[in-house]
Amino acid sequence: MIKKSLFLLYALIIALSGSLKCNAQLTDAQVKELLFKIDDSIASIKTVAYKIEYANKYLSKKDTVHTTAVCSLYIAPKDKMKAYSIVDGKFTEMNMTQYMHRAYDGKKTSWANCRANSLGHAIKPEIGTTGKVNRSVVENYSNVLLPEYLNQEKPFGRYAPAVGMIGFKEEMLHDVPVYVFTITFKDKEDVKDNVEKHYVRKSDLLPVAYSSFLRWEGMEQYRYYEVEYLAINTGLTAEDFKISKDEILNAKERYAVFMDKIKK
Repeated sequence: MIKKSLFLLYALIIALSGSLKCNAQLTDAQVKELLFKIDDSIASIKTVAYKIEYANKYLSKKDTVHTTAVCSLYIAPKDKMKAYSIVDGKFTEMNMTQYMHRAYDGKKTSWANCRANSLGHAIKPEIGTTGKVNRSVVENYSNVLLPEYLNQEKPFGRYAPAVGMIGFKEEMLHDVPVYVFTITFKDKEDVKDNVEKHYVRKSDLLPVAYSSFLRWEGMEQYRYYEVEYLAINTGLTAEDFKISKDEILNAKERYAVFMDKIKK
């Protein structure tokens, strides 16, 4: 509980901290060039595996949902979902922790939830085979698929025309040097204090954290996640993501493997 509270407090501090104009460290022209270099770095990803720690609280909800997941993605730009995916993870809501399995191979989806303290060895996941069902399933777990970056065309370059209005600074995130880009949106009649922050690792120009915050009719919504890349462009193929209509999950084994990965 203390760990979750500290994580949430940290996320809120990040989301609520003020925006800075581009400072003397880099000129506007240099920041603009950096934005496009980050896009090039993201575009170089063809396959990726990563661990993600994610916290989100929606407007009308009282609880913050905490999710930890290990995701493998095969980037498929022509596919409506933009990537094939395999996700194993756990999420905690209302003081209950569940194991989740999600997958999409371009034609089918696989979906299962089980209580983490009562996993079985053989579980039949729900298999989706229609476009409507597949879309619904993938949207259900899209928050851990880095949608701010992998689902967007030029996710950073789109800000280039307004580079002088983007907050920019350099800082440390868990002892890792990062660039921080802050986008502060104008208040609207209903939506206020709408701020997004992107944390990009300086060493390889890949996003490693994201936060957003807004208020709507007196309610607050915030999201925060951190990413640890486990493997990039290591030879995965589309075949590695194929889902069988007769798929059976050994949930206990998969959960043990997942827990081993997140402890490393």
